[in-house]
Amino acid sequence: MNNFRYFPNSKKDIAKLYRFLGIKDKKELFKKILGDIPLISGGDLSGILSDGIDENALLRLFSDIDSAVPSKNKTAVFSGGGIYNHFVPSVIDSLLSRSEFYTPYTPYQPEVSQGTLFALFEFQSFIAEILSMDVVNASMYDGAESLAEAVLTALRLSSANSGMPANHKDDTVLVSEGINPSYFSVIKTFTGGTGVKIEKIKLNAETGRTEISDLKQKLSDENGRVPAVVIQQPNYYGVIEDLESLEKIIHSGCDSNSKLNSDHSSKSSLEHNSSEHTPTFIVSSAEPYSFGIINPPGFYNADIFAGEGNSFGNYMNFGGPLLGLFAAKKEYVRQMPGRIVGKTKDGNNKDAYAFILSTREQHIRRGAATSNICTNSSLNAVRAAIYLSLCSKSGFKDIALLNLKLAHILRDKLLETGLFEPLYGGDFFNEFSLKFKTNVNKHNNKTAAPDFIEKMAARDIIAGIALSDNAVLISATENISLSDIEKYVKNAKEVLNG
Repeated sequence: MNNFRYFPNSKKDIAKLYRFLGIKDKKELFKKILGDIPLISGGDLSGILSDGIDENALLRLFSDIDSAVPSKNKTAVFSGGGIYNHFVPSVIDSLLSRSEFYTPYTPYQPEVSQGTLFALFEFQSFIAEILSMDVVNASMYDGAESLAEAVLTALRLSSANSGMPANHKDDTVLVSEGINPSYFSVIKTFTGGTGVKIEKIKLNAETGRTEISDLKQKLSDENGRVPAVVIQQPNYYGVIEDLESLEKIIHSGCDSNSKLNSDHSSKSSLEHNSSEHTPTFIVSSAEPYSFGIINPPGFYNADIFAGEGNSFGNYMNFGGPLLGLFAAKKEYVRQMPGRIVGKTKDGNNKDAYAFILSTREQHIRRGAATSNICTNSSLNAVRAAIYLSLCSKSGFKDIALLNLKLAHILRDKLLETGLFEPLYGGDFFNEFSLKFKTNVNKHNNKTAAPDFIEKMAARDIIAGIALSDNAVLISATENISLSDIEKYVKNAKEVLNG
């Protein structure tokens, strides 16, 4: 049987179509579709493409050429808050559209799922290297769910270390005010039946970093046992946290607040490290691209990492589907949720891949399961693996550096207008928070930030996320050009000057 997906039209067929449509050639056809936009011949491009340009620049070139098409979306996106507008190479869509990746269900039979398992193994390897963490699973749903699972993991570790039943009514999990508010909401939902209290650590009013003095106070005896401390890096307001100082406080000097039975005989299938009586140090991140510039969580002895991986080769897609990242120290591997792909040898001594750990209730006794989440984001994880394989180490750092530079250029130019001032003064990566100066009036009886965003959207600029009535969260990625920045600044001045 013929395997052709379609049969091309012959010249005779094309001529018949033209007669039916009442046109004489291709140019007339496109003129009816596009209007008075001239077609480009190959000769017109020879001078531009002779030396070769990268894919992003080529797409920008053609985007400029077809800018006269009325329906073309020309919106510049400066909104982040957990989902960022990164460039996605076309090769990812091409490879992922292959039926081997796109159609299979969960690879329960490794002997017929070697391609998918290999891609997930590479995904785990890439993420482990970026985070400098020991073990990475094959993905979670999204960053919020991953962080909530990390907190539950910390509660299990606390119970296992103490040798006591899983009763957390006297426990308090400390969460920085700098984490994504949506993530905080999901944490509260997941821990709702455990009895554990969730308490926020304040941010420093000047820097926007987690307040060290407040952390110390909340780690005191009066707050009982603290199974976990959660920090986001960079935090929701874009500020880079001082993980070095935070880690020292969390992992030392906490013996007094952890009145645990040190004589328990069972390790509950868990290897203990020297800090077993201290809180679990959980680091989250909504923008792991930052670890191309700043030190990753493993560098600061983080126990667990839980974050969002949508930046790696996935589209914004109006907020989903996303890609949850989860990593931990190797001694915590049996308390990790999700599944882990491992590399082994088959009967012929060739490389083979299989799930080597799957501690979910669908596979093992319900009482021994670490999570009742029965699936993950494998397709998006494969996208991330393809994307990261294209980056290279130097390319990853270059993209991260470009993000940082563009964000700093945009912030500086906005501050120069005299209409904004920093919400916080701490260092940032590709996202920052500004508040309006007191001389910026409210417009149309609406609060300044939401009204500003609405008016900018009418000018094809997604200007950011309203943090309050008077503050906005703004981001920049490699998909933003210098002309986009100039457009933002020009229109911001026009909108805010009324």
